[in-house]
Amino acid sequence: MILYTMIVRSKDGLALSASTDFNDEGLRDVKESKKYLKILAKKTFQFPDRCMLSTGNHTIYLLTALGVSYLALSDLSYPTVLGFSFLNELMKEFLGKYLALTVNQARRPYSFIEFNNIIHSARQRYNKPQSLSTRINLAELSEEIRLRPPHIITLAEVQPLNGFHTINVSKASVGPPLRLEPVSWFGYGITLIAVLLSLIDILRAEAASNYSFDDFDGPGVAFHSIIFAVEAVIRILQVAIFWHGGKRYLKYMWISVAVLLLSGVSVYDLRDRWQNGLRLFVTGALVYLTICRKHELRLPDYNV
Repeated sequence: MILYTMIVRSKDGLALSASTDFNDEGLRDVKESKKYLKILAKKTFQFPDRCMLSTGNHTIYLLTALGVSYLALSDLSYPTVLGFSFLNELMKEFLGKYLALTVNQARRPYSFIEFNNIIHSARQRYNKPQSLSTRINLAELSEEIRLRPPHIITLAEVQPLNGFHTINVSKASVGPPLRLEPVSWFGYGITLIAVLLSLIDILRAEAASNYSFDDFDGPGVAFHSIIFAVEAVIRILQVAIFWHGGKRYLKYMWISVAVLLLSGVSVYDLRDRWQNGLRLFVTGALVYLTICRKHELRLPDYNV
């Protein structure tokens, strides 16, 4: 018979729903097998879409589809085809009831605990195989299992070592990724000025490249053209880091500041003090805004 069922999000093992009508108090072997099932639930992204694991006392069935994994714990004598047929039915019901977007946005464990009613109903039917009326489907599934046998997971792959679970869970965060706070009006203004300065530098780079060497008194028009073009690109990079990268890419922001300071010294005499001052101010403002821009607050991560 099927003893316990659990549905998890594959990428991070977040529990979405589970059986709530099975009491394992006093059943030590069932508790031990459930421990393996919960460890496996955190690692489903590592395995094929259809797997089996024997704990010695029980069998764990695993089915993964469209980012959701379905696990069932049963007696060793329970037919394999019925175990996967049970999970197939849960999969169809779950995918028909919940959108992928809803699953991806789940933040708390057991966000779909109401699905337990469907799990309970399916378990009752599959624990009385004689009452099932899906012989044709079972025959088709039996043939599919024969042609493509489920992957056999060994206990060593989910075995706790020294009392600790050595689980290599992916670093994907639970729920939607963190988002940066909205840009302030000051940020919009600095961004606009930075873009305008970049356009001016591009125009000056093009103009410098059109001078003849005889008409220009200095280290060379090619050199100045390159400096103006580099400043334009670096300033746009600063804007991109401020808008999309935040403090994660702060080191690149500091590198860009160093490049702008060096290039600014190289063409210092070609600008008046107001132009040089404005560029320094915009560069410093972008660094300050990037450091101060925080991520939006959200509920704590749950990875159970």
